[in-house]
Amino acid sequence: MKEIYFPPMNGLRLLWLLGLLLAGCSRPQAEGDGKAESGQASWRKIDAAFAQPPAEFRMIQFSGHHGELLPMAKMAEAGVGGVELFLKSDGYLRSDEAWNNQAKNITAAKEAGLRVWVADENGYPSGLAGGLVVEADPALEARCLLQTTKEGKGIGAVRLDLPKGAEKFVCAFLYPLVNGKPVLDQGKPVAVQTSCVETEGMEGAWRLCAFALEVMFQGTTAQLTAPDFKTTGHYPNLLQSAAMEKFVSLTHEEYARRFGPLAGKIDAFITNEPLLQSCWSTLPLGRQRPGKVAFLPWDGDLPRRFQQEHGYDLLPLLPALYGGDDPASKLTRRHFFQTVGTMLAENFSGRIAAWAEKNGTQSAGHPVLEEVMMYHVIGYGDFYRYVAEIQIPTCDVPMPDPGAYWNFWMPKFLSSVAQAKNRTTVACLLDPIIDRPVMELKPSPGPFRRIVNMAVLCGVNQFQTYLRWADYEPAVYRGMCEYIGRLAAVLRGARSAATVAMYYPIETFQSEFLPSPDFTHTTETPYYPPVWRRMMEMMETQNTIARSLLLQGMDFNWLHGDWIEKGKVEKGCLIAANGRYRTIVMPEVELLPLAVARKLEEFEKGGGKVIWVKCLPQMGDTPEEHEKVKSMFAKKNVLSPGRVAEAIGTALPPGFAVQTGPEVLTARFTRDGRSITYLVNYQADKVTVPVTLSSGNSRKFDVYNPMDGTIQPQELPGTLTIQGNASIMVVEPSR
Repeated sequence: MKEIYFPPMNGLRLLWLLGLLLAGCSRPQAEGDGKAESGQASWRKIDAAFAQPPAEFRMIQFSGHHGELLPMAKMAEAGVGGVELFLKSDGYLRSDEAWNNQAKNITAAKEAGLRVWVADENGYPSGLAGGLVVEADPALEARCLLQTTKEGKGIGAVRLDLPKGAEKFVCAFLYPLVNGKPVLDQGKPVAVQTSCVETEGMEGAWRLCAFALEVMFQGTTAQLTAPDFKTTGHYPNLLQSAAMEKFVSLTHEEYARRFGPLAGKIDAFITNEPLLQSCWSTLPLGRQRPGKVAFLPWDGDLPRRFQQEHGYDLLPLLPALYGGDDPASKLTRRHFFQTVGTMLAENFSGRIAAWAEKNGTQSAGHPVLEEVMMYHVIGYGDFYRYVAEIQIPTCDVPMPDPGAYWNFWMPKFLSSVAQAKNRTTVACLLDPIIDRPVMELKPSPGPFRRIVNMAVLCGVNQFQTYLRWADYEPAVYRGMCEYIGRLAAVLRGARSAATVAMYYPIETFQSEFLPSPDFTHTTETPYYPPVWRRMMEMMETQNTIARSLLLQGMDFNWLHGDWIEKGKVEKGCLIAANGRYRTIVMPEVELLPLAVARKLEEFEKGGGKVIWVKCLPQMGDTPEEHEKVKSMFAKKNVLSPGRVAEAIGTALPPGFAVQTGPEVLTARFTRDGRSITYLVNYQADKVTVPVTLSSGNSRKFDVYNPMDGTIQPQELPGTLTIQGNASIMVVEPSR
């Protein structure tokens, strides 16, 4: 291994020499998979686009935040395929000059044949409209829930005052204590005043728990980025319908009002790192939140929605959101974050997607800290439910130097959702600043391709960036843009042929999550609080499995429990989320809904393989489900992360014959009746790869080289040569 650094992973040593290949099962037919035009006619168009990639497949280039007019013709000459336009920060949404320049840029881009994406914020996080949402109505500002407590013994007057900085109390309960823990089902409601709670104690030991709201401003990402993007830093409540209705009215609808019908003018609106603002985001890292207080997202309608979805009252159980390792507390947290995720998907990503579809455009967007499962919970409630509404799922991909740690498989989180939801485009921002000691805004073509290849390996087929295109020679940058354009021309609209699935264990993370005043908004795990240690261990298990699978030629997709529940078992495969899976890996799944468990049991009885890693489930999704789920799998074997690949086996997916060694990385796709084996040379030097065929018979294949746009027939088995930091696609002839 020369250019991908692998940190210690619980003693795992990657088993390169095993040459294990992806266990196989044929894929299902699904909508949006090129069925309207298939076979030779479709591939003639693909081949033409591969030779000369149109703008729709090439790089989308960021504008600045100053509203400048862009040299669209020069950008097109340099190979840029589209622009992502930001409205001027000064006087955001209020400056006629800025709107006029935006109109000129849109017109000029279309005249130059470029795609147009428009940012729905003048920076990040999306949602505040530069601060105008809260300015219009301060009641729309994000407010989060905090807990304050007081303990005592016996009857007597008790008083709790509103914590400094809080706005008002919303509810309070008095609980008896047994062995130092509150008995939540014996809590008594206590009347609250705006600024204090006064009551009488009870016989024996007790704890008074009062819950207050605080406006989220200090330490939010909105406040942190306010100076750079000239916003107020006051962020609205993404869970509140009125707040998000106002955001769409101020931003998206303003474009429609000013520019008329948007179809053909704006191809997508992109949202950038919206976030439920209970996280502590200030710098320098490691600072504890003042007052040592921990917050959770909140909305006044949340208790009603919780009751509606789960059938019990949340308010008496609020202390469980802040502590408790018993099943009841964990289940309350699971249901709380599930409700948050549903509300967020409806109010934010779902609302914008519906508006975009109605107005002849698309919604795109990337969440923040996509690689950190804890933020799938605290940032979005249920990350997959949030992303599933977005028509072009997008992620932020770092560009680390060779040898630096690199979570290269992260785009799998987004591409798995895209496949499940029939989204043909998966985008990523090539970010030359994050996860680097020094920013690199002009990487050379080789390191650039190195990052691109690994993103494509994991399902990306559209790229954006703020690399300094004008600092390159036009021919050089055009070559870089054409490289990604050729890959996208073939793979956008293709489907992953993976027959291995990894269970997306959001229920377990929801049940484990506890807020802390110590947690910091970062990917740097040394700054995570001790209460997250268990979740960090689970993330490391995922990391170990994902890396070992991909690095040994075994592609995979994530499967949400909702998708499994709706799937069907057929001929030893689980047909779910537009995939057909022979093996499902369960990475430290501790909470598993009974309906999902029953589908897995049916799958296994039908000939499928379920691999349990490190533990077996101990809980269901209701108290009545716990013992049923636990007993269903009590006698199953548990494997370590390092043994997963070996347990899966070596079979290729049906329709695939190409086999290679550890010199390259492999992903497999299907499109319009043809099988595509994508081979990545992750090293700086060229490699010559021995290729064998599982059938043993000699056959002719088409080798697509994105370096120069050539398509060469080649008889295999034999060898293939791939340039350094490059890739090829070996396409099997249609049958």
